[in-house]
Amino acid sequence: MKKLILLTAFSIISILTSYAQENKFNPKEFALNYFNALNKTQAPNSSKKDLEAYLDLLTDDAALQHLPFDTTDVREPNGKDGIRKGMEYWRGKVNNRSYKAKLLEINYEHNVVIIKFQATYTVEDKKTKKIIRSGVRNNLEVLEIENGKISIIRRYGIN
Repeated sequence: MKKLILLTAFSIISILTSYAQENKFNPKEFALNYFNALNKTQAPNSSKKDLEAYLDLLTDDAALQHLPFDTTDVREPNGKDGIRKGMEYWRGKVNNRSYKAKLLEINYEHNVVIIKFQATYTVEDKKTKKIIRSGVRNNLEVLEIENGKISIIRRYGIN
C-alpha cells in the first residue's frame, strides 16, 4: 500500500512539474515575438492581419502610454479596442514609405519586459504624398505582463 501511495505521489509531482515547465513564461521569446509583431505593423505593406497579430499579445483592457504624447496609463475595459482605433487612424492618415528596426537590447524582471530598439523610417501623407517625417529614432518600450499578455505598454522615444 505504501508503494502505491508513493508511486501515485511521485506521478502527480512529475505531471505537475512537467506542466509547469511547459507553461512557463519565457520573457526573451515573448520580447522577440512582440518586437517582430510591432515591426510588421509598421512595415510599408502592413495589413489588418498584422495589426490583429500584434493586438493578440495584449489584454483586452491594455493601456498604451506613448510619452510625451499620452500621459495616462489607465487601463479601460475596452483598452485594446482603443489601441486598435489609434493604430488604424494612423495607418489611414500616413504611409510608412520605409521602416526598418534593429533590436538593441532585451531586459526582463518579474512581470516586466523592456525592449530597446532603433527605428529608421520615412513617413508620407497619404493625400499629398509629401514626406512628413523621416529619421532615426531610438525607442524604449516597457511592457507590463499579466497572465502571459501585455497589460500596459510604456513607449518612450529616447533620442
